[in-house]
Amino acid sequence: MGFPLHCQSDCIGEVKMISEKTYYEYMCNFDSIHKFDIILERWYKCFDRILRRMDLGYKKPIIDSLFYKWEMENWGAMWQEHTEYKDYTPIQLLEEFASECRYICDRASYDRLFRTHWLFRKAFGQEFLCVCSDKEI
Repeated sequence: MGFPLHCQSDCIGEVKMISEKTYYEYMCNFDSIHKFDIILERWYKCFDRILRRMDLGYKKPIIDSLFYKWEMENWGAMWQEHTEYKDYTPIQLLEEFASECRYICDRASYDRLFRTHWLFRKAFGQEFLCVCSDKEI
């Protein structure tokens, strides 16, 4: 089940989130960006906003852990070789990621969020692993 993004303020607790306008701009335009560092920064901000909007008390250390470090056991079912993505190139995975972002932007759920994050991680495999190894979480 999704949640309405427009019903709450852009500041939850002490942490300022990206604005609703920026959120929708980012989520609907990932296909126009081709630099990993820009996509990483923007996707993290959107990922953060979605989790904070679920209003379950998510704090930055938990969000960082989910974003950078969490290898969900059920992701085994989504391994690339067992899905429709098995023959996708990194560019095609990035296109699918951008499409999923547009789809989930106003109907986010855990399932949709983590599926989209999985696509992001697969599209940027090595680049993302390098960033993860630099994070102290």
